[in-house]
Amino acid sequence: MNRILFYDGDCGICTRSVRFLLKRDVQQRLRFAPLQGSTAQSLLPQGLRKELSTAVYRRKEGEVYLRSDAVFKALIDTGSWLRMPAKVALWFPTGFRNACYDWVARNRERLSQSGACALPTGQERKQLLP
Repeated sequence: MNRILFYDGDCGICTRSVRFLLKRDVQQRLRFAPLQGSTAQSLLPQGLRKELSTAVYRRKEGEVYLRSDAVFKALIDTGSWLRMPAKVALWFPTGFRNACYDWVARNRERLSQSGACALPTGQERKQLLP
């Protein structure tokens, strides 16, 4: 299993971000799994699974990205037109990018809209792992 983005399955912003990526991943290159799920338990060390405010992108065995790197590398791998702005964003210093990521992560409950998320379509469900 390659190209898996692990996210907090209980976070509204995280879930909407997954939906955003699913819509742009027309070639279905990515898979998505909650950090709380069995896929994460079998593929990630406990230290990465317990920090729910950190996105983890496993591009392939031994290649793992965290936080802003995870988000931008996953966006690049969708192959959508947004891969170019994501590549440009990676030029910014990691400390700056992660500070922005951390601010959103700290405030995600406040920033998240209340209400239920839309259910994934049958096609999108194929890319969602337990």
